Amino acid sequence: MKKILCLLFVLLALVEAKAQKQKIDSLSLDSLRDYELRLSGLSFNMVRSFDEEVRITSGRNFIRQMGRAMKVKNSFYYPFDSLKNVMIVYAPDMFFRIITWNVATDDERFRYFGVIQMNPEKIAKLNKKQEIFYPYYPLIDRSDSLGSYLFKETDADHWFGAAYYKIVKNTFNKVDSYTLLGWDGAGPETNRKIADYLVFREGEPIFGAPVFDLKINRKPKFYRMVFEFNNQATMALRYDEKRKILIYENIVPDKPENAAFFEHYYPDGSFDFLLFKNGIWEKQPGMLEK
Repeated sequence: MKKILCLLFVLLALVEAKAQKQKIDSLSLDSLRDYELRLSGLSFNMVRSFDEEVRITSGRNFIRQMGRAMKVKNSFYYPFDSLKNVMIVYAPDMFFRIITWNVATDDERFRYFGVIQMNPEKIAKLNKKQEIFYPYYPLIDRSDSLGSYLFKETDADHWFGAAYYKIVKNTFNKVDSYTLLGWDGAGPETNRKIADYLVFREGEPIFGAPVFDLKINRKPKFYRMVFEFNNQATMALRYDEKRKILIYENIVPDKPENAAFFEHYYPDGSFDFLLFKNGIWEKQPGMLEK
């Protein structure tokens, strides 16, 4: 029975993908396939080249080509599924998708790039109501210069860069919000898992808000959650669709004297979770039972 259900889901996905592509006329489809070929070569060079200058130049050219591709009519419906080094995630309501990628530097850090592409059918309805949205929004990674990023609202030009792998939608007081789960290769010794928060205000994407209540020593609510840990470790940060909870694995220093030195932080095997209530992600009492 499970095999049959899995096959049905695969078939439905294929039908949906075909239906989406049918929204693109043949001329636009040819253009997008051409852009995809160029982007595929650039994405390969961004990751595989041994020359840092080649990687960075390829990254810059990738931005230009992606921007041109997004100007093609109905490009939102084109999956770009051959781009193996690029993360593409869709909002659950299909209001937008976020495309993110990175370029590694020789000092083992990552420069992040991204773009929010809006669903043309959905924003057309909003634009008629004078809620003006652009077709897409480039994201500029400023994570190295944001300062106290745990308590700061930012815009698309001051983005806390990450490669997103999940978008969670919530609605409170008729306002839709999106929680973004991502990964960041912070440096040669540490990685990060990130939960950021996104809303659209007067047609502009705004990141971060005081909505993460972790109940830590009466601290104010965090604008985003950032977990930094040893780059050889693996830390879980995920959303449970069935239980509607945001789950994170606790990380601790290997020794008390290594507190605040994140290269010495490792998951301890315990999990906490947050529930979205009244517009806030609230930490729930007790540990999560697996």
